[in-house]
Amino acid sequence: MTRRSILAATLIAMFVAHVSPAAACSSLNGPPSEEQLFAKATSVFVAHVTSVAEIAAPDDVKKVYPQILEASIQTIEVIKGQPPAEAKVKSLPLGYGNCTLPLLAGADYIFFFQDQVSYVTFVTGSAGPILNLGGTEVRGRLEKLRSLAK
Repeated sequence: MTRRSILAATLIAMFVAHVSPAAACSSLNGPPSEEQLFAKATSVFVAHVTSVAEIAAPDDVKKVYPQILEASIQTIEVIKGQPPAEAKVKSLPLGYGNCTLPLLAGADYIFFFQDQVSYVTFVTGSAGPILNLGGTEVRGRLEKLRSLAK
């Protein structure tokens, strides 16, 4: 195996591993269940990220991060509620321990929005980047989310 193919395989494995909520962002009571995250969410949808840009951080975040990320999205499927009308999601820059999602143009995501949380994170249930929406694990998770919506 070439060095390049080993690197590519490693990156793919890292991205696929992020399909489920991250355990690294834990709470004292342990991670909430999928049902709890879904019940708490005001909106759950699948979307494709078309572009990502750095923008000035709002005042409540500026002391820690002068810039945040804003991704333009195309909604693929709405499972609960409504996706943002402006077709954009925001995230903190990917950093050690901040529980954020690495927003990548060209990738798909499952986004969970909560009224009180304005950034997409693993903690709220969001997942991605997803390289294959037809993959077995992703398909199973989406079927479960759809059943929770009924």
